[in-house]
This record gives sequence, C-alpha cells and structure tokens, in this order.
Amino acid sequence: MTEKSTGTLYIFEGVDNVGKTTIIKKIKKRLENEYIPCSVYSFPGKQKRTLGQFVYKFHHDIKKYIDNDLNNISLQLLHIASHIDILTRCILPDLKQGKTVLLDRSWWSTYAYGIANGISETQMNMILLPEMEILKEINIGKVFLINRNQDKLEYSKTIHEDIISAYKDLANKHKELVFKIYNNGKLKDSTDIIEKILLSQVIKKDSQKNNKILDKKIRSINVSQKPVPSKIYDNYWMFAAKRQEIFLKKLENQNPPFTDDPILLKYRFTNAYRASDRVSQYLIKNIIYKNSDLLPEDILFRILLFKLFNKIETWELLENNLGEITYKNYDFHTYDKILNDQLLNNVRIYSAAYIMPSGKSSFQYQKKHQNNLALLETIMKDRLSQKIAKAKSLEELYNLLIKYPTFGKFLAFQFSIDINYSELCNFSEMSYVVAGPGASSGIKKCFDSTGNYTDEDIIRYMAERQHQEFECLGLSFHSLWGRPLQLIDCQNLFCETDKYTRVAYPSLNGESGRSRIKQLYKPSEMGYIKYFYPPKWNINQYIN
Repeated sequence: MTEKSTGTLYIFEGVDNVGKTTIIKKIKKRLENEYIPCSVYSFPGKQKRTLGQFVYKFHHDIKKYIDNDLNNISLQLLHIASHIDILTRCILPDLKQGKTVLLDRSWWSTYAYGIANGISETQMNMILLPEMEILKEINIGKVFLINRNQDKLEYSKTIHEDIISAYKDLANKHKELVFKIYNNGKLKDSTDIIEKILLSQVIKKDSQKNNKILDKKIRSINVSQKPVPSKIYDNYWMFAAKRQEIFLKKLENQNPPFTDDPILLKYRFTNAYRASDRVSQYLIKNIIYKNSDLLPEDILFRILLFKLFNKIETWELLENNLGEITYKNYDFHTYDKILNDQLLNNVRIYSAAYIMPSGKSSFQYQKKHQNNLALLETIMKDRLSQKIAKAKSLEELYNLLIKYPTFGKFLAFQFSIDINYSELCNFSEMSYVVAGPGASSGIKKCFDSTGNYTDEDIIRYMAERQHQEFECLGLSFHSLWGRPLQLIDCQNLFCETDKYTRVAYPSLNGESGRSRIKQLYKPSEMGYIKYFYPPKWNINQYIN
C-alpha cells in the first residue's frame, strides 16, 4: 500500500473568474503569518519553460501552433500530462517535506470541462487514470468549490451550465472532501472561512501549534484558565448538524421523516440559524422588506410591534383590520380594542417563545398589551430610528434598547438582532453577543468548567471553533450558503442543546432547572416557507 505524504494538499476549484487565484494569494499570506510552510501551484501551470506553460498557451491559442482542429480528448490528455509533470516534479516533493500545498485547479476541472465539451464519463475516467494513480500518494485535506455570480461568462450559457452541473456531480460524489464557498460578499469573509478550516486541520497534527493558533483566533481575552468541555459537549455540534440537515431536507421538499433522531422527531426545536426560523422569516419578508418605500421610523415601528407579540397571527389580525401598518397611522385606542377583542374571545395574542414583561409597574395599565403599546409609544417618541442611524456598532444598538422600561439583557439583544436584519443598520453578527438564560443553562451542561471565560466568551469560543469541531467529529455541517454560524446562532444553539439534553440526559441539571420539553413537534399549518434572508447577506440567489 502506498504511503501517504506527510503534508496536505488543498484544492481550489470552480469555473473561471470566481476569485480562486485571489483567495489563494490571501490564504498563502495568512498561513505564512502563522509560520506554516506552504507553496502554491496551478494547473496546467504558467511557470516559464515548463510543460504547463506550453499547454496553457496552446489551449488558449491552438491555431498559433497547429493548422488542424484538435478534438477534446486530445486536449484533455495534454492537460493531464501537465498535471502529472507538476505533481511529480513539484507538489509531491513539497508534500513529502511536510508542506501545505494550495492548488489552483485539479483533475476536477479536466473532468468538468471535458464533460461539458462532449466527452463521455467513461472516456474521462480513462483519461484521468494516470493522474489518479499519483493522487493515491497524496493526503488531500479539502476541495474548496468556489462559486460567484457572474454577469459575463467565459463560455456559452449552455456550456457554462454543463460545467457547473459536472462540478455539482463531483461534489456529490466526494461530499467528505468538499466545502462550498459562495464568494459574493467581501473577499475577507471567504478567506476567513477557508483559513479556519485549513488551520483546524493543521492544528490536529501539532498540539503545540494548536494552542498557539487557537489563542490567536479566539478573541484576545486575558484568560489564564481555559474552558473544560463536559461529556455532552459534542452533543452541541451533533445537534447543530442534525438540525441543519432537517432544515435542508425540508427546503429540498423531501418526504418525512427528516431525521432518525427520536428526540428531534418528537419535540420542537429552533433551526441552527436563527434567521431560518419561521417567525424570523416572517419578520424579514413580511415586516421589514415587504415595502421598499417605508420610512425608517415605519420600519422600526413595524419591527418593534411585531416582536412585542412575536406572533404571526397577531400581526395579521392587526393588518387585516388596519391595512398597511405604519407609525403615522398608529392609534393606541384602535390597537387596544382589536387586541382586547381577541382576549375576550380567549384567543392568545402573545407567542410562547419568550415571555414579554407586563410593564405594569412602568406604565400603570391593567392589561399587558396596553403596557406594551405604551412602551412602543415611548420608544417611537424618543426617535430611536434616528439614534440607530448614528450607532456605530451592534453593542451600541443594544445599549440604546436596554435603557427602555421592561427591556432586560435578553430582550434588548434579541430585538437588536431583529433590527439589524433591516437596512436601518448593518453590523456584523460576529461583533457582539449577550447570553440569555437558556444559553447560560446550556453552557453549564456543555462545560465542566468555563475557566475565566464569561458566557459571552464561551459563545465566541464556539463560533471560532465551529469548522474545527465539525471536522474533528466527522460531522457534515452545511452552512447557510457559505455563511457560518454567527454568535447569535451559537447562543441559540446552547438554548436548544439545553432542551435536547433534558431528554437525552435527564439526570443532568442545567441552570434553568427544567426537566422536560414542553412543545411537541407538529408540521406547521402555514405550509411551505419560501426562504428569504436580508439582501445584504448576499445569499438569496442560492436558494432553490
């Protein structure tokens, strides 16, 4: 049996002009900053006076070298020859020295472009045989399949789509190796994701390097005692992967059951990504982005009104009675009557997701919804939308909200995230987090000791380690079209892990003191969700 190389090869694939070369340059620089020996190569290659350079020039200007047309099989065989030359002359020696090698294109491109140009799968497999024999000696860490929206295509639309289709087929056949990157946002976002995956794999080989790199990647907090995971720590990551898998199966309109986990089948849990939950989706689509002509104060008013009750049916009740909801048309007595009539008919107007304080001590009304409406009036009269426009960070937005009556830490942060879905502000969800009581309970279960870390530090710790943990546990976690779990998502996952372990580990106590899960799972009567996320995230174009 051929012995694998000690170094690791990372392949960057995708059609032309998706940013592979630029990303590789950035990644190389980052690896070098971590003192990780690495080298970069590309197929077929552009190094002077090499077979790779000749094949590259030949491919792009065939008529310069020969008079007759060249069939596609012959052309792809030339590419394979150049691959083998670089593999044996450069890449294998580097890998045997323990280097990390970044490769721009591989046999994947040969396959995808060959298939798209009419070569059969059988013929392609035969063409690739010599190269595949050499690859048996190589330890491949990941294949990063990069995609990006393009206005101008290198080839015809039909060929372009065939190439994309061939790449998808390869990705499905090699799921364990593939990580998809949607390079439509900031370049830094793509390189950050890839960097974390690369570092997590390099870390496994060297425990001393592990500590050094992770200390840099985790927020620079002055701690002398590290967290100590408990025996159920891995359940956090397993829950996240399973719950996201359920989400994707539903999205693909697969038939139930969506999981073989009996707890997830029986009980109701939120999604791995907060923005994917039904209520968040309704907020984003129907409250925030339904009408692009709304004024900032109207958008804020709509968000706050919806979130005070956090119940879709209550919003639709108001909308059906009042038409389009805006601050300009708001009247306390009209809203009060509509809501009070519901209560008289024994219809709930609040969600059970979280308990909104009554506010009676602050506003003196007898009924909870009246006090909440008074709170809404107070916020709007304070011209919060103008203050949000001047805010410089998510933390500053949170500090604006927590000053209002009845807003505790948990609600102020949750409302901050909801407002941040809109165009009123644009703060990174990785910039700030506040742990709620459910998250604190989940943290207590997942760690025997948190050392000197606060709950918020632990949440950031998890967000920074996500790629490494999924990799180490062999879990296939499919992100939200390239968007990793954010701090708010990791916070919520602690809440859900706390719930999950009440059944999975009934003898384990959390801070909440709860021993059962109240809500059973049942399919929503509202039907299929057409998912839509804040446009500034640049992921809506990938949703089928």
